[in-house]
Amino acid sequence: MHILVVNDDGPISTSSPYIYPFVSALQQAGHRTSVVLPDKPRSWIGKAHMVGSTLECSYYTPAPGADQWTLVNGTPASCTQLGLHHLLTDLPPVDLVVSGPNFGRNATTIYNLSSGTVGGALEAALCRKKAIAISFASKEQQSSEIIAAAARISVQLIEKLWRKWGPGVELYNINVPMTANVGACKVLYTQALPSSWISGSLYQETNSNGLINGLSKGHINGGSNGALTHKTFKWAPQLSDISRCVEESPPGTDAWAVSNGSI
Repeated sequence: MHILVVNDDGPISTSSPYIYPFVSALQQAGHRTSVVLPDKPRSWIGKAHMVGSTLECSYYTPAPGADQWTLVNGTPASCTQLGLHHLLTDLPPVDLVVSGPNFGRNATTIYNLSSGTVGGALEAALCRKKAIAISFASKEQQSSEIIAAAARISVQLIEKLWRKWGPGVELYNINVPMTANVGACKVLYTQALPSSWISGSLYQETNSNGLINGLSKGHINGGSNGALTHKTFKWAPQLSDISRCVEESPPGTDAWAVSNGSI
């Protein structure tokens, strides 16, 4: 197969430790692999495009003797678009788009709908290409042996899904537990666990001294003179809602499967 690989974690780094072993495993299995990645992490960006922006490509060699990868100052979805329509026109058509492996799980509807990894695969589906989003379900440091084993089992799953692609399926989302026996893990078809923000938030207000019209923080919308107070918020996800949802998840859901060591 000719496989286009995109991700949302960018090139090799501490926040993108899985991409090179995975691409190597695909190539060792005999697949032509083209790699187009964001030039920096683009997590939680979904299937977004940066409207009005001009995208630039650069080229990156991940290891001595390795094929060059393309880096784009865009999103995972834009990497999919450029890979399918612009960058690989001198190569055979892409058979399959694989987005990932994500650094951490993508299970439950909140993660699936927010994930740049899933977003890259969704973009491929909208371009009428078969697509697989894959996540290595741990943000903890892993041994090279576990990473290599996860990459091998992922390639085997990709090949099996390609051979027996379900009727009407546009993309698959795979979560691989990072355990010593990952090669022996049970493989389950599941449904995404519904989840929502109830008490949590993705942002937290910071202590800001910035004022508008010289007014103190106490002057809020509709306050004295109708003036607005300058406020700032930092990225600080409160994940208690998701954690509770996962703990209570019934059998047959993606979160339940990953929590119980299944793929």
